[in-house]
Amino acid sequence: MSKRIALLAAALIASPAFADHTQIYLERASAFIPSLRLGIDIAPRGEAMPAVPNSGHGIEVGLYGTSGDETQTRTAGAPPLTFGGQVFAAPTTLNHEFDFGLFEIAYRYRHFFSRDATFGIELLGGLGVAEMDLTVSSPAQRATENLQSGGIVAGLGVIWKLAQQTSVQSRIMGFGSGEREGITSAVRFEVMVAHALTRNIAVRGGLTGWRVESERDEDHDFNSPNSHIRANFGGLALGLDIAF
Repeated sequence: MSKRIALLAAALIASPAFADHTQIYLERASAFIPSLRLGIDIAPRGEAMPAVPNSGHGIEVGLYGTSGDETQTRTAGAPPLTFGGQVFAAPTTLNHEFDFGLFEIAYRYRHFFSRDATFGIELLGGLGVAEMDLTVSSPAQRATENLQSGGIVAGLGVIWKLAQQTSVQSRIMGFGSGEREGITSAVRFEVMVAHALTRNIAVRGGLTGWRVESERDEDHDFNSPNSHIRANFGGLALGLDIAF
């Protein structure tokens, strides 16, 4: 029994390093991620400050984007990675340059539980398009692909009002396309402080983290020559909200 436990622990410890060798992997912890959101209240209408979250139904349109570069060191003995019609053999150091963007349009429902509307939740669901331009290069090779997919988005958020026009907003949002060669999934988590500047405009600032994947060879029923792509990035987020 103890031998089995030891083997299992060793496998769990080794799995992240093994995944790094079998995937095109980039991780950037200092990305700046701006966003623009347009919110339209459906019911109730006529709120004094649409830029301040209130209970009700609405439509939300969002645009997010970032770019960056990162390196991936691959040691001798690692399997080759296939990307953009080229095979990158180890040992080598790969440089990844990316531009990522996500557009989404979703139905949004918000509900505040207390009379003073201090604490509330929000549910979102709709459609989105994710796109990533990715360039992978080594000292001897260079390849570029444009990954783009349409899919569905869904999310859950919590809102805590600190003052009449200021609130803390936390949200997790997921995108899924079902496509193996494009953007299979994208998940983001954010914690933001929002402040309404005027009746219709608010600004948000805080921290966010993203995980984007193109599964490609992940499914054994889907025979793709291309290597799995995983991108983790996050950092400072700044957003502008326009509400009606």
